[in-house]
Amino acid sequence: MGFEDKINKLLEFRSDKYLITSLYLNLGPSERENFKYKIALKNLMKERKEKLNGRNFTSEVLKSVESDMKKITDYFDNPDNITGFRGISIFSSSGEGVWEVFKLPLVYRNRLVVDRSPLVRQLVTINDEFGDIVVVGIDRKKARLFRITLNDAEEILDFIYPEATRNTKFQAQEGKFRQRVSLGGVGGEVAQGLGEYGFQRMIENEMHQHFKRVSERLFEYYKQNKFDWLIIGGIEQVVADFSNHLHTYLKEKCLGTISIETNLIKPDELPEKALDLLELTERRNEKKLIKEFEQRLVSGYAVNGLEATLKALMMGQVRILLVAEGFIHSGFICPESRVLVLEKSDDLCPEGKTPIPVVDIVDEAIEEALGQGAEIQVILDEDIKKKIDGLGAILRFKL
Repeated sequence: MGFEDKINKLLEFRSDKYLITSLYLNLGPSERENFKYKIALKNLMKERKEKLNGRNFTSEVLKSVESDMKKITDYFDNPDNITGFRGISIFSSSGEGVWEVFKLPLVYRNRLVVDRSPLVRQLVTINDEFGDIVVVGIDRKKARLFRITLNDAEEILDFIYPEATRNTKFQAQEGKFRQRVSLGGVGGEVAQGLGEYGFQRMIENEMHQHFKRVSERLFEYYKQNKFDWLIIGGIEQVVADFSNHLHTYLKEKCLGTISIETNLIKPDELPEKALDLLELTERRNEKKLIKEFEQRLVSGYAVNGLEATLKALMMGQVRILLVAEGFIHSGFICPESRVLVLEKSDDLCPEGKTPIPVVDIVDEAIEEALGQGAEIQVILDEDIKKKIDGLGAILRFKL
């Protein structure tokens, strides 16, 4: 079943009896050190169980949730289940027989929610942001193309340039390539050297014809099967030479290069290399984004701090939500309007009802921003994080 089919199946989830558990867990390199992700998962489950026990659910419903928790825990006990990606999302409703796993390039924040409906907004947004990646592995004679999606990596094209299949070893024999040339007005013979030079030029020309042909095939594939990013793999000089032949559209989509041997590429090794490049791109984007954020603060097209950002969310102003990684804060949510507030006061909710406590209002802010179609940017760089008071936003408009 494909990604979209699995999403649609979750969106169709309906149960008058059982709840569904939604998990998002970060599995980046730092989270894998000393099994930090297991500690994070344990804490999420403990917190969620405490909240469930305070509500009036039947023993059968609680048993289904307990089974969800155990299945999820058991899943993480097998190392083979969590290799080759940086984040994971799991949806489980044991009472209804639902179990779906999504291996992701990232997650915005660790989150575990047990509710009547699955929490899929973050999943859909991550899929849109990650997009599809094509990797071209190339050497002087051969090119292989791979496509990486959230589901897997597969080889989509493997071909050899016909002219490169013949024997290209230069062998200069006595009497070969001897030419009469004028050397400073004096007649003479140059043996072998000029012929070898010509032969090498021919080989170089064939190589560039190969690069040109690969580039044309790649662009044809792009026109018929759009992708979001391109990665070029090979030895440094070959990658540089091939890049000169790329169509302008594809140059703009180039995520970076990787050092690989074309003949030895294994599809299941490519996602990790692609994620490394995506992460580097994200770090560069953070620096650009924070400059825009600081400039727009001056003009009133950005806000900084939890309270100001929540107000902007309530007004539908947020274009990009900036979240300092690790920032959490308790708060309240209005029961009907879902407005997020920091105090338990009836006059803060448009419906005039008492807001409900939430453990982390930042999670709720992310969910609200996703619902409004805003972009989410979790800031990881320690120096850049200091410029954001926990939560900030670049606005669509100012009031």
